[in-house]
Amino acid sequence: MPSSLVKIDETQSLHFANHALLSELVTMFIDQVHLVTSRRKIFTTAEYPTSFNGEEAVDITRSILPESLPESMYLKVTRALMHTSPPVIIPITYSEKSTRRNTLYQSSHEVYRLIEGNIPQGVYTPLTQCYSLSCLRGQGACYAPCCPNRLTSDLTAQNGVERRSSFSSSVASSHDTTLSRAWSATVSKEILQTTPHKEIARQEAIHELIYTEEDYVRDLNLLDELFAKALREAQCIEIERRESFCDYIFSNYLELMAIHRDLYRELRDYQCLCQANTVGGFVDRIGDIFLRHIVRFMQAYKRYGPHVVLAEYAVKKEMATNMLFQNFIHEKEKQPETRKLPFRHFIILPVTRLQRYPLLIGAILKKTPEDHPDYEILEECLEILKRVATTMDQDTVNTKAVLRVQQVNDAIRSKPTEAVDLQLTVPGRRILHEGPLTRRGHMVGDSSEIYVFLFDHMLVMTRRRRAGYNEDEYEYHISKRPIPLMLLLLEEATEGFSLGIRTMSSNHSTTLTSRAGTLVNLNSYGSAQPLLLHHLGRMGGDHLLFADSPATRLAWKESIVQAKALLEEKDAAHQAFKVMSLSDATFRTNYQFGRVTCSVQFEGTKGIRMIAVGTVAGVWMGIEGDTNSIRQVLAIEDVTQMAVLPGPHILAVLADKTLYSYALEALDPTAKKVSKEKPFQRVAQHISYFNAGVCNGRTLVIAMKKRGLDSHFKAFEPVCGDLRDPANNRFLTTKTGLFGKSHAWFRVHKEFYVGADSSAVHFLKARVVVVCPRGFEVIDLDNLHLNRNIPDLSQPDFAFVHQRADVFPLGFFKCRQYYLLCYNAFAFLVDTHGNFIQENYAWIAWEGTPQAIAFYYPYIIAFDNAFIEIRHVETGELIQIIAGVQMRCLQFTNDTFAPVVHGCMTHPFKPDFQYVFQLMANFEPVTLYPNSPMPQHRQY
Repeated sequence: MPSSLVKIDETQSLHFANHALLSELVTMFIDQVHLVTSRRKIFTTAEYPTSFNGEEAVDITRSILPESLPESMYLKVTRALMHTSPPVIIPITYSEKSTRRNTLYQSSHEVYRLIEGNIPQGVYTPLTQCYSLSCLRGQGACYAPCCPNRLTSDLTAQNGVERRSSFSSSVASSHDTTLSRAWSATVSKEILQTTPHKEIARQEAIHELIYTEEDYVRDLNLLDELFAKALREAQCIEIERRESFCDYIFSNYLELMAIHRDLYRELRDYQCLCQANTVGGFVDRIGDIFLRHIVRFMQAYKRYGPHVVLAEYAVKKEMATNMLFQNFIHEKEKQPETRKLPFRHFIILPVTRLQRYPLLIGAILKKTPEDHPDYEILEECLEILKRVATTMDQDTVNTKAVLRVQQVNDAIRSKPTEAVDLQLTVPGRRILHEGPLTRRGHMVGDSSEIYVFLFDHMLVMTRRRRAGYNEDEYEYHISKRPIPLMLLLLEEATEGFSLGIRTMSSNHSTTLTSRAGTLVNLNSYGSAQPLLLHHLGRMGGDHLLFADSPATRLAWKESIVQAKALLEEKDAAHQAFKVMSLSDATFRTNYQFGRVTCSVQFEGTKGIRMIAVGTVAGVWMGIEGDTNSIRQVLAIEDVTQMAVLPGPHILAVLADKTLYSYALEALDPTAKKVSKEKPFQRVAQHISYFNAGVCNGRTLVIAMKKRGLDSHFKAFEPVCGDLRDPANNRFLTTKTGLFGKSHAWFRVHKEFYVGADSSAVHFLKARVVVVCPRGFEVIDLDNLHLNRNIPDLSQPDFAFVHQRADVFPLGFFKCRQYYLLCYNAFAFLVDTHGNFIQENYAWIAWEGTPQAIAFYYPYIIAFDNAFIEIRHVETGELIQIIAGVQMRCLQFTNDTFAPVVHGCMTHPFKPDFQYVFQLMANFEPVTLYPNSPMPQHRQY
């Protein structure tokens, strides 16, 4: 007995089950068939999911009935199930012998399928118990001549008595007289007697190929006439989607039908020609005919075959939601020409037919002599068929992956208040890995299953629940906020781990060094395999899940790494920025260097691009791109901001709340003659911040001094000229004596104040913008009474700003004809009048909590402590994520040609070092200030 069968307890069956009742017998038989088909597959499973062979059928009957019955009884009972009304099992199309003889054979080569629906009613008398109460099974027969306990030999001896099934006459006997479709039935006995057995077998194989091709073409015609054409005219599908729906489920069946009509006609015509020209109707060869048509198979079946699984699912979905469509299909299936075959049979028929061709051609080839002219052609046909079938199977694997995405998309559920677009309908979407993981609670034994989907763009954690009564159908309820792959970090979870060890690359999903976090004790979880997922951003967090084995955990880790790599490769051409190293081994985290706070780019004395880096311990300079050239040029404490004025060649430095100005050439380590003296001047004291830029054609340095709750500003204008010019040497000399006084490098151009505690000042072309606690104040330095506040929080459009107490502004930028206003929670556009603009989005909601913003049109660059978030300003789309530890912006310079963005983070591989970098654009920059004579600077 096959291991997949479950033997029904005999004692239980004697006392509780009456096998003579057809309803009970058939119900048990159907259950066992479902059990068998769920555990194994045969070549007909795709077309007939509940198909089984004759040996399996008899074994199933044997597992149900008592073991004491004669062996022949199991076969008789199984055969009887073909002749109930309605029948329980019928032979499939390929079981020619069973169809012709209208009986069941205990053979592995004859295949049958279930006819489920109405359970037949009746009594199978050979299985009834004896009417003598004292006559029990296994104790021998009693006096009754028809005692069911009598041995087979005894029953045979009763020649005068014959028992017949009470329901055997209910089936028409026309099947018994069905004309055979075998070749041997078309010729005389004399020809058969004079023909070698091998040639008879060859003619049978050729004949089978031809008549099964006729059946195939007939069923394709049924698909066309009965289903496809009728559905295009039916009212069960809305007219606006009817054509597209029909095209989707029927695909290119017309192309297949044309190919096989031509093939069958030529085969049939040649067969008729052979029958007319030879006495026995011998078909000498068919390889050349088949070869002429088989070359058309590849493109047709490559398109139809893989799509079948999607078409089936579309039909299933439509039938589940559209009662009219369901009725339409059921009515068509009742038509006599369908031979009680379901609609699914006709849809998947081309797939099963293609899989059968190698068997049919192989049977002919096996019986064809090697020196026969048809032999090599048949071999070529067989190779082509195998290639077509292999290609179709390979493409079907990909299509099944698409189908799985559709199934998940239809089965996934979210709370109405937390609806999220998972973008699963995007063409090309894939599931890279899925399966159950476990979330553990703090209490022993407190755990729950989390079913996780890893898509090619996102990871989704759900709780799986059974949908309806089907064991294979589930609903997936989203349990945690989905994690975009760009925001997903996979971290090591070992005993006493400090949430995270990461790797690094210089792309959009860069993963960096370990973060500080809460220590987790894993001893309480025994042998469970931890998997720590970190979701970057304000809505993210850490998710500690457990796999059931090391292999499962490894599979998840490899899949996540692969998914991120595929995403990076896919989006490589669309990456906005790449990370260029400026310093990776200079600035340690110890007291000698301190925390890196700012940086600035400038052109050195020799025309070389240079960088200056400020820390709490001083200022360093070096050649851009040469990390070994960086050296300290100023020993000054608590440097917080720097700016370069390229006209006068001045380096402005804010250190310990004092604003200094230095002659840039004297600090340049690449200068021909390095001066020991470093000429400088104190510009202002008690300064909270400053900025340098151009406003109305004037080069200005605007410094802010806080007085109470007000912000007082002085705009300094350089008057020293180019300090590299010998004509201006008087500004570099220090006068001595009681009345000696140096020439000032700056003069005060304008003073103004803002009645708020401001945090930064930005330059526009003709105005300056002060960043205040709730918005921005735009100031005209030539007309200070014309100041205005943006946004106007009294307008209803800006309710989302003033309703949140935790938001504060960060940046104000010119963006084409609009202005871009950036806060720590969102960014939005206003026009020149301060009106709210909603073209492609209302506002951009940050994934993180940025502490600084840079703008490199058309991209907004937001610096969170854990990652850089880059978005497209025109669409609001998240383009790139660069993750790191202690991430911060050092400098944003909005140059006339290309903005410069510097950043710093903990080194990914050397945590004792600070990694200074520049974001290099992978696109041609767009100039927003074509007439601006000098860069605009922002420092952090």
